[in-house]
Amino acid sequence: MKKAIALLIVLVFSLFYYMGFLSKRETLPLSKEFFSIETSSPGEGLEDFKERLSKAKSGAGKSSPISTKDLDLLYQLKLDRGIKNLPVLSQFLIREAERTRREGDADQAVQIADYSVKFSPDLPQPYFGLARTLWHKNPFQIHQILLEYIRGLLAQFRYYPSFIKLIYDLFYILCHAILMTFLIYGIVVLVKYLPLYFYQIRKDFIKEMKKLLINSLRIFSLLIPFFLRLDILWAILYWSILIWGYVTKKQQQFILAFFIVLIYVPFFLQFSSRILDEPSSDIIIEMNRGNYEGWNRTTVEKLQAWSLTHPDDSEALFTLGLMEKREGRYSEAEEFYQRAIQQKPKFSEAFSNLGNVYLAQRKTDLAINSYQQAIRLSPNKGAYYYNLYRAYAQVSYLSRETGEALQRAQQLDAETVKYYTTIDSPNINRLAIDEVLLPWQLRGRFLMQFVGREGILFPLFKAWFEKIPSRIPFLMPIFFLGLLIGTSRYSRAKRFLTRCPMCGSPTHRFYLGTSDQDFVCFNCHRIFIQKEKIHPKIAEKKLLQVRQFQRQSFLTGRFLSFFLVGFGYLWREHMIRGLMLLFLFFIFILKLAYWNGVIPSSIAQPVNFQWGIIIWGILFVLFYLYTVRKVLQLKPRFKTEE
Repeated sequence: MKKAIALLIVLVFSLFYYMGFLSKRETLPLSKEFFSIETSSPGEGLEDFKERLSKAKSGAGKSSPISTKDLDLLYQLKLDRGIKNLPVLSQFLIREAERTRREGDADQAVQIADYSVKFSPDLPQPYFGLARTLWHKNPFQIHQILLEYIRGLLAQFRYYPSFIKLIYDLFYILCHAILMTFLIYGIVVLVKYLPLYFYQIRKDFIKEMKKLLINSLRIFSLLIPFFLRLDILWAILYWSILIWGYVTKKQQQFILAFFIVLIYVPFFLQFSSRILDEPSSDIIIEMNRGNYEGWNRTTVEKLQAWSLTHPDDSEALFTLGLMEKREGRYSEAEEFYQRAIQQKPKFSEAFSNLGNVYLAQRKTDLAINSYQQAIRLSPNKGAYYYNLYRAYAQVSYLSRETGEALQRAQQLDAETVKYYTTIDSPNINRLAIDEVLLPWQLRGRFLMQFVGREGILFPLFKAWFEKIPSRIPFLMPIFFLGLLIGTSRYSRAKRFLTRCPMCGSPTHRFYLGTSDQDFVCFNCHRIFIQKEKIHPKIAEKKLLQVRQFQRQSFLTGRFLSFFLVGFGYLWREHMIRGLMLLFLFFIFILKLAYWNGVIPSSIAQPVNFQWGIIIWGILFVLFYLYTVRKVLQLKPRFKTEE
C-alpha cells in the first residue's frame, strides 16, 4: 500500500505541475476580451436605445419593472434601425427579469425574459434566461423549459462568437485530456520498467568494471531532461524512449503514439491561440457585429482601417456598406457596395443590398437593375424577388411585373414574404430585405485561417520544427525522432531484460506464447507452468514471492482506480481500455473545472439554472460508479496453487 500511496502522490504532483498550479507558466495564451460580445461603449447607433431605456427606467422607478409598452416601442425602434440583436439590452432585461422574479412577480419576469429573446433572437443567453425564469415560475412545465433550453443550445451553434467559443473550449478540453492521459501512461511505463534500467546498470557494475564508462553514460543520459529544462511531458517521453528495449511491443506502439501526440497537440493549441489573437479574427467578430448586432464607432473604425490595408476584402466592404445604409448615409453605402462588387463580381448579396440603397434614394430604375443582376446570379433567392416587387410597386403597383415578382417570391420563400408584407412601415430598413453575411460564411472564413494558403499539409510539416519548452530553441522534435530511431535499432541488436508478470523479477526468456506481454521467468515456468517437482523450500519461497508481487500489483491498480478512473486497466496493461477510460475521466474533470468556458463570456450566464451542471454531474457519477464496479470485479492476473 505504501507503493500505491507514493505512486498516487507522484501522479497528482505531475498533473498539478502540468496544469501550472506549481509553476508560473501561463496555460492559456489568450486575451480574455476576445470572446466579449458586449460593446465597450455605446456607439452612435445605440444612442436612441440608451435614451429611451433610461427614460423608461426612470419613469418606472427603481423597484418597478420596465413596462411592456416601453419595450414594444424599443422593439419597433430596433426593427426600424435594421438591427437584429442587441446583446447589451438583452443582458439588461435578463437581470431585470431576475430582479422581478425575486420580488415575487413571476408572470412579469417571464414577460421581460421573453422580450430579451425578442431583442436578441440569435444569442443563446436570453433563451437560457427565459428557461430559468420559467423554471422558477413552475418547475413542472418541463416541456416548455427544455424547449427554451434546446433553443439556446442551437443558438450557440448558429451565433458566430458563441460557436467559436464553444469550439475552442471543446478543442482545449480534448487536447489537454489527451495530454494528461498520456502523462499518466508515461509515468506508469516508467514506474514499471525504469527499475530494470537501474538493475542492468547495477548488474554491469558488479560483473564488469570495464563497462564503467558506458554505465556512467547511462546514468548521465537520465539527467539530460534536467540539463535541457524539458517540459514534464517531454521529459517523461524522453525517459520512455530511453527504456524502449525493456517494454513490450504493444507499449512501444503507444510510446510512438505519445511522441506523435506531443508533436501535434501542443502545436495546434498554440497555433489556434495565435489565430484567435490575430487582427483577422478580430475583424470577423466586428463583421458579425456589423451584420447582426448594434455596432459602435469602434466597429466602424476597425473595419475602415482593415479595408484600407486589405482593399480586396469584399466581405468587409459589404459590412461597411450595410452599416452605412442602416445609418442613412446612402452615398457612402453605395460606394462600399460598388467596391465589394468590383472585388467579387458574383456577389449577389451586394447587388441586392445596392438595389436597396438605390430604392432608398428613389432611383427606382437603378434599383430594378441591381435586383435583376442579383437574380441572375442567384435565381432561387426569394428575398431578391421580393425586393424587385417593392421596386416595381414604386413605379406601378398593378403592373404585370409587380405581380410576377411577388408570386415568384412567395413560391421560393413564403414565410419571409408573409412576414414582410404584414409590416406597415415606410422605413427603408423594413420596406426591403437587407442581405447579411451568413453564419456559415463567417465560420468558413475563420476556418480558412487555419488551413491557410499553403494548405493543411504545411502546418503538419511545420510542427516538427516548432520550439518546445526547453533550453534549446529549435529542432527538438527532430532530436527526439533521432533518439527514437537509435534506441529502436539498438534494442533489435541486443537482448534486453523484461519483467516476469508472475513474480516481477527481471528475465530474458520468453516461455508462454499466449501474448507478447507474457514474459515468464525460468523458475516460474518450471514451477507453475510445467508443474515440475523441485525442492519444497525453493517452491515455497517462489510461491511467496509470486503471491506478494501479485497482491501488491493488484492492490496498487485497484487503489489508484478510485482516484484515476481506468488506471487499473492501464496498470494491468489493458492499454486501449485504460487510455480510453482515463481520457473520458479527464474530459469530465476539465469540463467541470472550466464550466463557464476557458474564456468566460461577458454576457450574463445562468447562475441559478443549473441543469447543465446537474446533467454532467449525474453522467460523471454514473461513469465513475460503473468503472469502479468493473475494477472491483477484477482479480489478480495469475493465481497459484499450494
